[in-house]
Amino acid sequence: MTCKEREVPVALSKLGVIVWLFIAVLVSGFSEALAGRLLHMPLAILHKILAVLCLILLFRIPGTIRAFQGPPVLTAMAVIFGFAYLAAFFTGAVQSIPACASSLWLNLHRVAAGIAVIACAVAARFIAMAVRS
Repeated sequence: MTCKEREVPVALSKLGVIVWLFIAVLVSGFSEALAGRLLHMPLAILHKILAVLCLILLFRIPGTIRAFQGPPVLTAMAVIFGFAYLAAFFTGAVQSIPACASSLWLNLHRVAAGIAVIACAVAARFIAMAVRS
């Protein structure tokens, strides 16, 4: 087994953790939006902690992506996902400041999260194709 072949399973496990954290961020965000007054604050804290963990792991993604022999669009999707995630993180942080909270920031947060979901799904498709071949 070559060094490159050993890197792919490790890279897959790193990406898997990021994907699961991202899903947890989405679920906690939707739960926070639907929660009543009593559960809103604990869910908001959980949502922010998960988002920070995912963001920390995202900074390590360029080395992880290099393990795959995927097309350039995979790298492009990873970059788009990273920027969209940063935008969602920033708009969520601004929205959590009571003086700055508005429907504009909420809508920007939703759009950035939507772009991140789409880029993540496209990247996952290309990763799956690269692993099969």
